Amino acid sequence: MSTSRSEIDHDSTMRRRAITAAGMGWGLDGFTWTMYGFALTAALPVLGLTTAAAGWITAVSIVASAVGGVLCGALADRFGRVRVLTWVIVGYSVFTALTATSQNGVQFLIWRILEGLTFGGEWAVGAALVAEYARRESRGRALAFVQSCYAIGWAVSTGAYLVLFSIAPPEVAWRYLFLIGILPAFAAFAIRRTTHDAVDVTTVADRSGAADRFRSLFAGGQRKITLLATLLGVGIQGIYYSVFVFLPLFLKNERGLSVVGTAGYTWCAIVGSFIGYFGSGFLHDHFGRRPTFAFFFLGSAASIAVFVFTPLAAPQIGLMIIFLLGFFASGQAGGIGAYLSELFPTHNRATGQAFAYNTGRGLAAFGPLSIGYLADSIGLGNAILWIGAIGATLGLIALSLLPETRNKHILDTPPLAEDGTATPVARAVAHDGLR
Repeated sequence: MSTSRSEIDHDSTMRRRAITAAGMGWGLDGFTWTMYGFALTAALPVLGLTTAAAGWITAVSIVASAVGGVLCGALADRFGRVRVLTWVIVGYSVFTALTATSQNGVQFLIWRILEGLTFGGEWAVGAALVAEYARRESRGRALAFVQSCYAIGWAVSTGAYLVLFSIAPPEVAWRYLFLIGILPAFAAFAIRRTTHDAVDVTTVADRSGAADRFRSLFAGGQRKITLLATLLGVGIQGIYYSVFVFLPLFLKNERGLSVVGTAGYTWCAIVGSFIGYFGSGFLHDHFGRRPTFAFFFLGSAASIAVFVFTPLAAPQIGLMIIFLLGFFASGQAGGIGAYLSELFPTHNRATGQAFAYNTGRGLAAFGPLSIGYLADSIGLGNAILWIGAIGATLGLIALSLLPETRNKHILDTPPLAEDGTATPVARAVAHDGLR
């Protein structure tokens, strides 16, 4: 089947738009989520909350994000990726901003639950959108780039934290930090106007209801894949949450750093995270999914141990350690989007990715909860280390039983052009497996 140059250019344009939209959504997701860790240090005394209570609130909000993520995945397989993506961006922006109005722990918990319900949907929906546009030989890099945008959002929230906590008392600065979480909502309108789905999922959705798509995740050989993918999600997010939710609190309470000092070390972790995210994509595309994940899991466990047991008194040593911590702890998450997209078929890809990622996230919520309780008996650093090591172990177990999927062809329905029809080039790409 022959294709014209203009059709190929159009296909490339749509691919770039999809990657940009998903990257923007995930970056803004990172912006709103990571500000929570910074705000927590000042919000706890104002709201009369303990570290253990913070662990509960964090855990419940993560569980809410798991529930919301599964629901949004099913909605994306029914109504389309881009439409649901815009819904969730508006949702988590509004509820993050409303967190600033909290007057007590109950109100704080309610807003975090509502924010979690929408926050959870962004990743799976955006990952499905990009995976279906990306060429199969560079799928790891495309999804890792999207994942790396989270570090950019984290950098923006760190800058906002540094500015706001420098010009306002901590007792009110945390409210301003949450308030600016409304800003991502404006990006949703641009995404909705410029980005379109790669496949017409509604043709499949009309024949298969949400319940049928969910049941198919546990039918036949797919059951094993779904359960192991979920266990992998537990391991990956158990590591991530064990490190980054309590990082500002650890630097402040255990290492005695000021706002500026905490921000400085966090910047170094962010740089490491960005390189870890982005670099993992090249490793996944070159070496494969399983060996790359194993490398980052082992590196994460080792870097957490070094971070916890090494004093940060010497800046050069401390900055290098926290750079490595960010590199490995984020790099181990960089390939999850590509891998999960290759483990589930198109008709329930968003549902499957959302279930594995978000159920894994919900179970991983016991990590911060456990850290909050263990911190009182064994210290915050040791608690972080234990939960991180358990996460790495679970990830390695799942990895040993899952298949290698590098370069797998995943598109089994014709992609769509901007006007909603399948273009010749898209049909050709889907047919010959070049994606």
